[in-house]
Amino acid sequence: MNLYATKAALNARLLPIVDRLAAAGVAPDAVTLAAVPVALLAGACLLASPAVPPLLLLVPILAGLRLVLNLLDGNLARRTNRIHPRGELYNEVGDRVADVAFLAPVAFLPGASMPLVLLGVLAAALASYVGITARAAGGARIYRGILSKPGRMLLLGACAVGAFAAGPPAWTVFGPLLLAGTLLTLAERLVVALRQLA
Repeated sequence: MNLYATKAALNARLLPIVDRLAAAGVAPDAVTLAAVPVALLAGACLLASPAVPPLLLLVPILAGLRLVLNLLDGNLARRTNRIHPRGELYNEVGDRVADVAFLAPVAFLPGASMPLVLLGVLAAALASYVGITARAAGGARIYRGILSKPGRMLLLGACAVGAFAAGPPAWTVFGPLLLAGTLLTLAERLVVALRQLA
């Protein structure tokens, strides 16, 4: 589920959209920060889904939109030569907020294990922290891992569709898979970081 391998191909397909955004004068920071309300909307859909199950079908769409926005902001910044340190801050903080907004609400859904989901969210945050800190310490930013951000969004989207089709029992697998995947990602990034910084 390390979907970052497809990033270059996806970036190429998004170039026409990047060109339109650049022509319209859209700021890369605005694209970066747009992922936060998208994530909050997804979290609200999840929390409301026990009463309105069709809202679950919006979750994979919003998860995909989050990933597209994440690709567009960097492309747009490079295309318009508007790369600056503040943009990186917005990107990293916005990503952490979006992760919590997307994933943590599952802990409160029928069928899900609250402790496992919340521990998975924590492990995801730690894995991201290791990836960022590796660069701060002089290495390269580490994105890899069995359950990096695209993998987490894919898992969430698949479970949301499963819960719509089969009901709350579909959420029982989410916590264990999230926690196992994020812990493995954390371990892999720690190993890579230690090798980089040796």
